[in-house]
Amino acid sequence: MIEGIQNILASPTFYNITESTAAQMSIKTGLNSIGRPGFILMDKKIDPHTKRFSATKEFLYQMLSLALYMAVIIPVFKNGGFKLAQKLYKDDAVFKAFKTPEQFTKFHKLTEEEKLAKLKELSDLSKTGDKFTRENINLESEYFANGVIETSSLIGTVTGLAVVAPLTAAKLIHPIMKFLGFNKQNNESDNNTDNNNKNNNNIDEKTASK
Repeated sequence: MIEGIQNILASPTFYNITESTAAQMSIKTGLNSIGRPGFILMDKKIDPHTKRFSATKEFLYQMLSLALYMAVIIPVFKNGGFKLAQKLYKDDAVFKAFKTPEQFTKFHKLTEEEKLAKLKELSDLSKTGDKFTRENINLESEYFANGVIETSSLIGTVTGLAVVAPLTAAKLIHPIMKFLGFNKQNNESDNNTDNNNKNNNNIDEKTASK
């Protein structure tokens, strides 16, 4: 079963599908933080007080979710997944050469010539005497290690943006809104005041017409 999972994670197709999961979701959430409040503010059927309140709340929710996603969720899941792979595949050279997902990612982005130089450097610095070459850390090994990292990020994305970030952001939003001078009671009170003023104006206009 483990070998089957390894074959899937090491496949170029899977690599192409899942590459840069964190970056893609960060861009999406960033765009949501601008687009959703923008659409709320553009809605002419909503009164100004409600629009400001709702747009600010939506903006804070998206930005808090993004901050939690990038600063906590992704690092935890990426490091956790990589450490698990190091235990399950402790004899694989790629998991011996690189101690963290960040170290591997930097290596993965190098040119072929730079990779060869880096592998020689890692071999010279190895305290266990391991030799890292293109034979034992080849493209298949790179696809596999990258698959582990991106799968961990994908799991973190689903779990984080669907469960962790919303629950945490929801608890932080109201204190921030209150600090900024927004709260639901004031918003409703302002709306009621506006409605009363409109009603009074209508009454005055009818009285004047008589």
